[in-house]
Amino acid sequence: MSRLFRVELRRLLARRLLRFTTLVVVALLTIAGAIVFFTSDMTPAEVERVQNERLQSCVESQGFGNAPPGTTDFEAFCREDLGSEIDPRLDYVEVADAVTELGFPFMMLGWILGASSIGAEWNNRTLTTTLTWESRRVRVLVAKMLALVLVVAVWILLLLVFYALAMYPAAAAHGITSTVDSTVLGDMFESMLRVDALAVVFALLGFALATMGRNTAAALGVGFAYLAVVETIIRGFKPEWSDWLLGDNISLFLFGVGESPLTHGQTTAAVILVAYIGALLLAATALFRRREMA
Repeated sequence: MSRLFRVELRRLLARRLLRFTTLVVVALLTIAGAIVFFTSDMTPAEVERVQNERLQSCVESQGFGNAPPGTTDFEAFCREDLGSEIDPRLDYVEVADAVTELGFPFMMLGWILGASSIGAEWNNRTLTTTLTWESRRVRVLVAKMLALVLVVAVWILLLLVFYALAMYPAAAAHGITSTVDSTVLGDMFESMLRVDALAVVFALLGFALATMGRNTAAALGVGFAYLAVVETIIRGFKPEWSDWLLGDNISLFLFGVGESPLTHGQTTAAVILVAYIGALLLAATALFRRREMA
């Protein structure tokens, strides 16, 4: 098994798709960091002007409707209510909070890599070659899964760390970093781990669907159709089933209870996701054992 795992690991790391995607994502994050750096450079006069505009807008609307009855000093209320929001400079806390917003695109990266990792082998018929020197199909498939999990987990986490580093110069030079402490960094790392975990889940989802469909496009198409069409129909006709839908549990696990209408917590959502992916992987393995390779 260890030899199989090493072979699969080297194969995944040598794939042009992984290298090309990494270059593209790193380039985009670098460009985004540069844009934020140059556009966030504000003079003290500009900062004061924007602060006054935001404060005036709040006062004129009487606290945007949030002021309690009997409030007379709306300027004091707005200063307290807006807090740090009145400052237009880039606060690195906002960058940390934005990590979860990257969940969807990074999950898609995991999905594509997972589906193509075995879908390409079906298309190129290299699985037949692999099985000539290792006939135990379950061992072959498990080695591929383990290699995929390790590569995707490390890959996505490194990209997320690069995102945080790319945005830091703008906050350090032109923004606010004084609000960043160990709690903020801990929350940011926790968010990174959640995004990372979901990327691994989606990689295994793509892997399972591609194994059953013998095609990368089939895995992407079936998965998209289910999430975008089938679950939407279910939510419309059977909203009480939302607690068990894949998309809703992904959202709950990523964003937390406050952003979700589901009745259970993040731990339960994680268990449901693992159960679904585990069932798909078991079905894919059973089908792989019986399938003709010709």
